[in-house]
Amino acid sequence: MQRRDFLRYSLFSAALLFPLSNFARFQKSMQPKIVICGGGYAGLSVAHYLKELNNYLDITIIEKNRRFVSCPFSNAYLGEVQDITLSSLTFSYKDAIKKNKCRFINEEIYEINRDKKEVYTKYQNISYDILIMAVGIDYNYEALFNNEKTIKEVMSKAPAGLKPPFEHEQLKGMIETFTKGNFIITVPNGSYKCPPAPYERACMIAHYFQTHGIEGKVIILDPREQPAAKPKQFLEVFNTLYKNTIEYHGLTNLKDINFKIKEVYVESFDKKNFDYVDKTVPFEQANIIPPNKANELIKQAKLELNDHGFAKLKPPTFQSSIDDDVYILGDAQGEYPFPKSAQMANSCALNVANEIVSRLYNLPYSLKENMPGNICYSLVSDTKAVSIMHTYTYDKKPTVSSFVSAIDEGTALSAKNWYEGLTAELFK
Repeated sequence: MQRRDFLRYSLFSAALLFPLSNFARFQKSMQPKIVICGGGYAGLSVAHYLKELNNYLDITIIEKNRRFVSCPFSNAYLGEVQDITLSSLTFSYKDAIKKNKCRFINEEIYEINRDKKEVYTKYQNISYDILIMAVGIDYNYEALFNNEKTIKEVMSKAPAGLKPPFEHEQLKGMIETFTKGNFIITVPNGSYKCPPAPYERACMIAHYFQTHGIEGKVIILDPREQPAAKPKQFLEVFNTLYKNTIEYHGLTNLKDINFKIKEVYVESFDKKNFDYVDKTVPFEQANIIPPNKANELIKQAKLELNDHGFAKLKPPTFQSSIDDDVYILGDAQGEYPFPKSAQMANSCALNVANEIVSRLYNLPYSLKENMPGNICYSLVSDTKAVSIMHTYTYDKKPTVSSFVSAIDEGTALSAKNWYEGLTAELFK
């Protein structure tokens, strides 16, 4: 099966049945303005698919970063595998905008007024008819620490590494200057960006240690009993390829951290006494990944959030639960049990594009009959990877079926082809 072929079955083509002349007349009479907040995989993908469905749409992307830097394959960059560099992870927004003929505003959004249907940056106000929020995640450090000083120290000394590029560059420096001791990675509770990321990162750092003869250990502190993604496969890799380099500590909750004496304080489940006990773990470097929540712009726009801080939608759509003219796409949504991955963002972008074009033509479109799909690759060494594929059906709610690949060189090659294919689709 070729990359993402299994996702293409969900492409809704009813709008394409209209003659192009009808398309043009419709657009001249309506001229809907579509504003996309965020130029990550979700934002660029929905712009791309909207233009594929209707080249006449008036689309504006607002993005604060000057260049696109990919999170997928960033762990390979940390581990020095597959010839991945920061340069190979970086793309020009000019290429995406030129390809899809969209407006691009390279400014930071500081306010969204849904009553006036305007987005405000420092220098201009942008009006919209339809708003797509593809703004991603923020970190919820307050769920881990109640001390503002500790939070600031963690942010500066133990970056989470889920937001490129600066956090990844800092992690890279931490790895390259590491000489001995423990490199701690904490896994957040609940939903977070890219479920396999902490475990893949552990493998890549361990690979770096082994390649460079560093006498260090990667210690994973996980509140779950087993890894959140591909558990059997990751545990197998930890116990074979990295038997003397990775320690996996399940049922372990981070409680505090002391950078002065370099210790983390945890509570870990003692199976003998069937209770949690307090422990300390020394460290040399730490990658503290806090719980995630929707980007602060979702809250600022006064859109409804669930108890975990992610945006609520109106099932079975991607519309906000309280505003039909606002669509929420990518990692910020909390309505559906979809992995917060680049491929899922791309697949859901196809749904959102079809939802919007169908709406403009007053045609039916339902997520129930057009479920997205996902595939997620994780490198475990310089030559091998493992993948998981998710397919969904929708009855009263989405249900998932999954298939996990073998850990082999063929999957690593597929991972590289997937990455090159997705970025080519958006930028080339």
